[in-house]
Amino acid sequence: MRAEPLGPLALARIRASLERNPGTPAARTVQLLLDEIARLKSPLVLADWEPDVECPLTRRQLQVMVHTANGENCEEIGPQLGIDPKSVRKHRQAVMRHLGVRSASSAVAVCLINGWFPAGAVHVPPQPRRLSPCAVRNTYRERAELLRQTPGEWGTVATYGNSPTARQSAYRLRSGDFKAFRPAGAWEAEAFTDDGTHGVRARYIGTPVITAGKAMS
Repeated sequence: MRAEPLGPLALARIRASLERNPGTPAARTVQLLLDEIARLKSPLVLADWEPDVECPLTRRQLQVMVHTANGENCEEIGPQLGIDPKSVRKHRQAVMRHLGVRSASSAVAVCLINGWFPAGAVHVPPQPRRLSPCAVRNTYRERAELLRQTPGEWGTVATYGNSPTARQSAYRLRSGDFKAFRPAGAWEAEAFTDDGTHGVRARYIGTPVITAGKAMS
């Protein structure tokens, strides 16, 4: 079975998965591989890259369109390619004529659809994945149960989009605002930032409760 190439959307999904599961050895290994892919598939290597399908554009035109797809204007593209901004505009216009479109954004779309850009050359930011309230509650409950099994040991509870949200969540966890982390005072929690990822780690310090002859955390 032939393996499918890693396109921009697939790479974006992988990066989003890494953000949800930071710090593990596997995540660090995958990140190193993604960094190498980005380096090898940068616009600088277009001269050695062959599109998967027949492409009517020249290498220079492809370089211009890759930079355009990454949100750069003519004044920014020119110095990187060693040409003046007017030449960049001419290349864009030539591309639009070849492809029969009226805008540079439409030309970029055609290039993406046809696979004329190297995988990873277009930087697609990972989209934040918002969990439903029910999924959030289930996640907290699962993490709390795991941490209760190893009292005194720190573990990551969740990751967040920014530091203030992480700090607020750590305070709420300590205060018992989250049902899974009650009673208040039975948990220590702190916000952290690691390689741009914001999160909360916690540990259980409460005393197990004896119920019906069985130790319950």
